[in-house]
Amino acid sequence: MGHKRISAYQISIVGILSALIILQTFIPFMGNITIPGLPALTIVHITVIIGAVILGPKQGALLGGIWGTMSLIRAYTQATDPLTILLFRNPLIAIIPRILVGLVAGLVFNYIAKTHRKDLVGVIKMSAAGVLGALTNTCLFVLFTWMMYIRQPGTVIPGSSGANLGYLLIVMVLGNAVVEMISAGVITPILGQALIRFKRN
Repeated sequence: MGHKRISAYQISIVGILSALIILQTFIPFMGNITIPGLPALTIVHITVIIGAVILGPKQGALLGGIWGTMSLIRAYTQATDPLTILLFRNPLIAIIPRILVGLVAGLVFNYIAKTHRKDLVGVIKMSAAGVLGALTNTCLFVLFTWMMYIRQPGTVIPGSSGANLGYLLIVMVLGNAVVEMISAGVITPILGQALIRFKRN
């Protein structure tokens, strides 16, 4: 009975979070804040990370895959700037980093929970998962963009070269990355603990 209850809980949470991810992806300013000439500032990663923390890395990866797929679709149907069209119509850039956001966040949370003191508060575990999940998204975005455009760097950043593309990409996304890591580190434990308490009840 307990197993069925947990499974029903997991299915319901995955369904709710998946619907939220879809809404966040397609409704302007609900999940993405577009800045002309720069990658969109996102909060969708927080939804994925929360799912990974409360459900585990597999479900986190699933939610990340949904986010990535929706991002790919959005790049074809609702792209708001040339950079989105250029980068997020590539499945390697749009989907793979998002899958790994959920996977990494879930693994980090589980690792800390298993290897550290029991009195290590849930806030710290969830914050660490949030920060590292967000960092994963940024690092893989930069890495895959660099890999795909190292031979034609001016396509991504006019005036850049193969030698400085990686550095310029880091500079371009640094502000967004800091905001996304801080927001994930703060919001994940607030909402994650509430959902875990709901699960226990």
